[in-house]
Amino acid sequence: MKLVATDTKVTVKWFVYAGEEKIRYTSTMRGAWGYDAECSCGYTTKTGGGVRRYVLELMEDHKRFEHNYTWSFASDQAKAGN
Repeated sequence: MKLVATDTKVTVKWFVYAGEEKIRYTSTMRGAWGYDAECSCGYTTKTGGGVRRYVLELMEDHKRFEHNYTWSFASDQAKAGN
């Protein structure tokens, strides 16, 4: 399953916490982090360092309800020729 934009495509920036400091997440970071995310529309999760899967679910819900994203299944993509 994949979330697909219907109206507006948004971007999400991921952040992690190093102690009290909030820093931008990069793919080279390893270890256990507390996460937060920010949408290009200005919405921020504000968990203060949540588990990545939980923050991802918050962002998926935000995309679905605020930006009208829809779930696309593999069978839908195969029918469309993607």
